[in-house]
Amino acid sequence: MLGQGCCRAVLARGPCAEVTRCSCGHIHLAVGPVTLRLEEDVLRALGHTLVEAIHQLELPPTHEADAREPAEAAAHGAPTGGWKQ
Repeated sequence: MLGQGCCRAVLARGPCAEVTRCSCGHIHLAVGPVTLRLEEDVLRALGHTLVEAIHQLELPPTHEADAREPAEAAAHGAPTGGWKQ
């Protein structure tokens, strides 16, 4: 549910996802039934990570891609510290 006075503008829409910006400043990434509310810098880092994943999918499988150093990932705009659940 949107907050009082909030409205969203579509930034991008594709067959499986939509990205909108709320008037209160949050970015909303909707993928199927799941919506993530992100800050702009997190969306940018996520985009870099997805581009890197797509690039890796285009390469022949190797074990080197699985052993990338966190510092190398950070150089591509990915947040450091790893994923925490």
